[in-house]
Amino acid sequence: MKKNIILKMLLCFVLIFGCSDAVDFYQIDNYTIKPTYALSLTYFTISPDNFVPIPGAPPITEISEKSDVKIFETKFIRENLVQLDFDFEITNRFNRDFTVEISLLDENDTLIYKLNDLKVTANNLEFKQKEILNIESNPNVRNFTRVEVKLSLDDRTTPILASDVGEIIFNSAATIHLEAPL
Repeated sequence: MKKNIILKMLLCFVLIFGCSDAVDFYQIDNYTIKPTYALSLTYFTISPDNFVPIPGAPPITEISEKSDVKIFETKFIRENLVQLDFDFEITNRFNRDFTVEISLLDENDTLIYKLNDLKVTANNLEFKQKEILNIESNPNVRNFTRVEVKLSLDDRTTPILASDVGEIIFNSAATIHLEAPL
């Protein structure tokens, strides 16, 4: 029994003092946190009814949608943003080609940045595109508070009728990358 206690004490002594190194608490000064957050930007579905004008009005060949983005109201995010990744997924069930324009706007609807146009071909059920913005190259992007999406028919001479079959499902997301010292 006495051997057992001595053995346990010796083992504890070796574990406590044998595996220790000097701890450098100043290492934390050089540490940088790099969190990423994903958020949904805009989601909508467009049917043929959205292209039917009121009687007597010209045909509708373009639809525009604006969405507010509140994430950049946070000072921490605005100051530590280093990169934005935009992901777009579009399902086009129309037998028509479309162009999608995406603009980042400030609270006065002033253009801050225009993303690359998305060219969506007819009956493309799995359109995907990603655009990456480096904030160091585009610092004004930190000030956007709205996203405007314009969907335009490529062939504006032939309008979509209410009897046409199809729909467009638009889904977009953004991943924000931050870097901040601890």
